[in-house]
Amino acid sequence: MVEPYITERGGKQYMYRATSRYSPEKKGPVAETEYMGVVVDGKLRPKRGYYYNEETKEFGRIDASMSEADRPRRPSRDVTIRTRIFGDVYLLMAIQKRLHIRDHLRTSFGPEIGDILMAVSMAYTISPSALMHMEGIIDRRCIKEMLDLPEDLDLSSPRVSEFTKTVGSMEGEKEEFFAKRLDAEDGLLIYDLTSESTYSVRNPKVEWGRNKDHIPAKQINLGLVTNRMGMPLMFRLFPGSTADVATLKRLVDDVKRLKDGGDATIVMDRGFVTVRSTYFLLKHRMDFIAPMTMNESSVVKSIVTDLISYVGDVKHKLVHSGTSYTMVRSHLGVRRCRGANMKGRATVWEDPDGYELVLEEDESYRSCEYYLDVFAFHDARSAAEEINGMDLALRGIMDDLEGTKPTDPAKSFQRAAGIYSRMLDWTMDDEGMHLTVKQNAHTFAANRKGVFIMTAPADEDRTAAAVLDSYAVRDVIEDVFMEDKVEDDGRTPRSGDRDAIEGRTLIRMVSMMMKVEMLRRIAEVADDKRIKPSDKPRNIGRRTPEGLLASLSNIEKVQGDGWEHLTEITRDNRLVFNMFDVGPTKGLIEF
Repeated sequence: MVEPYITERGGKQYMYRATSRYSPEKKGPVAETEYMGVVVDGKLRPKRGYYYNEETKEFGRIDASMSEADRPRRPSRDVTIRTRIFGDVYLLMAIQKRLHIRDHLRTSFGPEIGDILMAVSMAYTISPSALMHMEGIIDRRCIKEMLDLPEDLDLSSPRVSEFTKTVGSMEGEKEEFFAKRLDAEDGLLIYDLTSESTYSVRNPKVEWGRNKDHIPAKQINLGLVTNRMGMPLMFRLFPGSTADVATLKRLVDDVKRLKDGGDATIVMDRGFVTVRSTYFLLKHRMDFIAPMTMNESSVVKSIVTDLISYVGDVKHKLVHSGTSYTMVRSHLGVRRCRGANMKGRATVWEDPDGYELVLEEDESYRSCEYYLDVFAFHDARSAAEEINGMDLALRGIMDDLEGTKPTDPAKSFQRAAGIYSRMLDWTMDDEGMHLTVKQNAHTFAANRKGVFIMTAPADEDRTAAAVLDSYAVRDVIEDVFMEDKVEDDGRTPRSGDRDAIEGRTLIRMVSMMMKVEMLRRIAEVADDKRIKPSDKPRNIGRRTPEGLLASLSNIEKVQGDGWEHLTEITRDNRLVFNMFDVGPTKGLIEF
């Protein structure tokens, strides 16, 4: 038998074996050297796709069929070799343990259902696709082994479909799980309402409503609550036609009940905020942070004009998270106008009252029922980029139409100019069409670039920096949870069973918990100047949770009769594990 030898380079040991074969071309023997793998603690970790038996010194391809001559010490009985992906599962197990996810699932749903939920959620995190594909993802990995699930557990498409219905119907267990996640929070909660479109006609919660995806399909409204880091804490599904205010009322009541009446600050997205919803929040003494819609109302115009007048004033400068802002704080009144919407209602069920914002200088300001703090921000860097983009678009439109002689000039202009039509004038003469930019319209649009306005209940202790910190979480929610509103092949979900949708959403929520923790750590390591670039995984600032997990899939567990080992762990693998303070260099974690 050929004896292997070890070579040391850069403080690491590598094992090779040399063989000799007859070469017809050279008409004599030639030596061949084969790399076997890396040696760690005196034991060989074979290269990917190969196995090594320490007792018999047997080495070869896992799926290869070897002759007896190649394996002189092979036992007379057959040897069963099995390999499964280990690296990505190991990292997810370490993350969920840190976040107590499995513990809470097992306590809330029971050990068996809790572990199956954990298994499917881990598979979904590794490959966010239709749940019918989870069986293959799980079977190729060490998920069942690490969760102590039976090897013969059926996770086929029909079984997973049945499982999601079962979990979705377990209302008490879901409430207990949400309560455990809410329990540990300090009060700041982020609320998001989004629609999930579906072509199903069987689900009673699927209805026609204001579709934010802008597709001709019915929808379900999804209300999601997260903490300040974007970690999901609970969700609610509502009929697609449910008004935003009614949705928020139920969600707020549920949060208060599950937190045993504890206070919470709700951070909302721009799609939710209306004067009516703001009035509702103030009336019920809910603390919130919400952006104003940048419309052309007199209130918004006044706030923007005031803000622009302070650009360049150092007294109004705010440097936050590497960005310099001009910030102006002011106040607005909120009042209800009884019967103002009586004639404008489409149905008798609509609110007959109107609601309006009142500026401080207005005579009726002092008589308003409630008051808001307004934080207006101007980001000069973003403004410059947005104005540059706007000017390039205007120039492109003018170049395209200049000198043309369309049959219908007005229609051609509108089609080409689109959203920029209000900023351009056009005329026609014998030489064709001529376009000019409207100075006032351009100035009006340019002044709004880089501007955003945040509102909150009047509170003199609230700072602008705290408002920015709170709203930054919205980016995390949009990046992670909303990325899979369609299946991986672009299909809109078609499940018509209410409980199945509830169960599927819970799996997505658990998956998001692990993704958010990974995103948080990726951002920390990428921005940490104390860590040498050589000690960071390559391109860490551009890595995604899915990409990070995929980079660990080269680590496999190879098992034979009475033996097992891991395949080679690369330097990048070790750096990824080190980010989370886990991995073979830290000692394997017992799950």
